[in-house]
Amino acid sequence: MNRELALATHRKSWRPDSFLFQLGSGTLGNLISAGRMVEFHAGNTLITEGDTDTSVYLLLSSCVKVTARLGEVGEALLAVRFGGDLVGELAAVDARQRSATVRACGRTPVTASKLDRVDFIAILRDDPSGMLALSAYMSGKLRSATRRRVDYTGCPPAVRLARVLRELVETHGNGSTGAGLIIGVDLTQIELGTLVGVKRASAERALRDLRRAGLIDTGGKRLLVRDIGSLIRFAEQGT
Repeated sequence: MNRELALATHRKSWRPDSFLFQLGSGTLGNLISAGRMVEFHAGNTLITEGDTDTSVYLLLSSCVKVTARLGEVGEALLAVRFGGDLVGELAAVDARQRSATVRACGRTPVTASKLDRVDFIAILRDDPSGMLALSAYMSGKLRSATRRRVDYTGCPPAVRLARVLRELVETHGNGSTGAGLIIGVDLTQIELGTLVGVKRASAERALRDLRRAGLIDTGGKRLLVRDIGSLIRFAEQGT
C-alpha cells in the first residue's frame, strides 16, 4: 500500500488525542514521505528493549503492546498503542538504548512509517507546531503513567482494572454485538495484571468481580464490556 492510500485508509480511525491526528497536513506529509512503509503481523517485534536502534514508528493502523522485562520472571505490560500513535520517540530524542519492547498485537496487521532519528528530528526542528505536538504527546504519556501509579497505591485491583478497561474501550472498543463493546486487543490475564500493577491471582479476582457485577464478559475470544456506563461509574470510585 502506498503512502497516500495508507493515509486515506487509516486516518479516519485515529483518535483526536493521537500524535498523528494533531499534526498539520504538511508536517504529517513530510514525516510520512521521509519514512519507509512497513507492516507487522501479530507477534512481530518493532522495537526490542536494550537495542541501540533509534528509529521511530508512526503507527497508521491496528495496535501494539509496549512491554519491559521483569528480571527473570517475565515481562510487564506498560501500555497499548494504536493507529495514530508514535512509538520509539524516547530513543530518537535522547539517543539512548531502547527502554521497552514493542510488538504488534491486533487482529489486523500494523501498518507504520519507519523514520530514521536524524530525519525525524530534522523535520520537527524546523516545524514549531510539529514540535509542540510531540511535546504535548509525550506529556500526555507521562500524565497517564503518573495517574496509573497513583491508582496503584490508592485503589483496589478491580477499580484499577476498570479504569484500564475504560481507556481501552475509549481507544479500541469496537465490534458492538448488541450485548456490549468488544475490546479489539488480545491481552492475557497476566498482561492485564502487570498493566495495573498486580499479580495474576489478583487480576483474576478483579476480572471475576467485574464479571459478577455484570460489567464484562470474558467467555469469548476477546473481552466484552457489557455496560460501559456502569463500568465508568465503577472506575470513578475514589476519584
